[in-house]
Amino acid sequence: MKIEFNIDYKAVFGEELTLNIFDTGKGDKPRQYRMSTMNGTCWSGNIQFSSVDFPFLKYYYSVVSNGRVDRQEWLIVPHLLELNAKKGENYTVYDRWNDIPEDSYLYTSAFTDCVNRCHLSALPEQSYAKTVRVKVHAPQLRAYERLVVVGAGSYFGNWNIVKSIPMIEEEYNNWSVDLNAEILGTGDIEFKFVAVDDRGGISPMWETGMNRTLVLPELRSGDVIVYEEDQAFFAIYNRKLAGTLVPVFSLRSRTSFGVGDFGDLKKIITFLAQTHQRVLQILPVNDTTTTHTWTD
Repeated sequence: MKIEFNIDYKAVFGEELTLNIFDTGKGDKPRQYRMSTMNGTCWSGNIQFSSVDFPFLKYYYSVVSNGRVDRQEWLIVPHLLELNAKKGENYTVYDRWNDIPEDSYLYTSAFTDCVNRCHLSALPEQSYAKTVRVKVHAPQLRAYERLVVVGAGSYFGNWNIVKSIPMIEEEYNNWSVDLNAEILGTGDIEFKFVAVDDRGGISPMWETGMNRTLVLPELRSGDVIVYEEDQAFFAIYNRKLAGTLVPVFSLRSRTSFGVGDFGDLKKIITFLAQTHQRVLQILPVNDTTTTHTWTD
């Protein structure tokens, strides 16, 4: 299986891009691959992989100068490429550089595990002879919302939400969908992402901005082309949660002495739940009983 990675990054003289692929199941140290460019902006690299050994790839890009890493992408959510196409022989990936976003707090475990609990799923295996995959980040969605894609043409439902194509949340706030390129054909496609409410009876929420367009090239049997789109933004207000900020040493109950008894945390959490609060923030706790230093 051949995989071609492409990304736009305007480098200066002496800089080059490297592709860093995590060795799945064998530790966190990534394999590095040098990328090439003809104009200092459009970078590409080709590698060979087996979908049997690697059902998916996680990777990121970095900028190297004089053998030193000058900068790299945000690593909280690295790129993910699932090799789920049964007939896929040649993957062509068009990525976008991921810096830390302004709404990075939406990727913290407080949101992904609690407030907006995510239910991740792998892309299902599919047997398309030719595949177009569309990926997008949509961190604003609430726990009861999911993403669909709708657009021009019968395949995309002719802008009818009822006929929209559901997407899969394969990573935190990262949604993907595989499309049958034999039906799509070549040329321009026009579409938008829409957030739908699983509770029902509520109008769908369309992403802001202009319609998205892609120009599909001529694909051969076994080709899979992957497009990573810019983040989808919705008219959703920033999250505000009621909560309490308290240092542990200021807590005191009838069963403690008010000197930092961790057992009081259970009681304060119960109190927060009874008063319908969502967040408990405590000041840093320095327990120096292991090494007797601040590193504990």
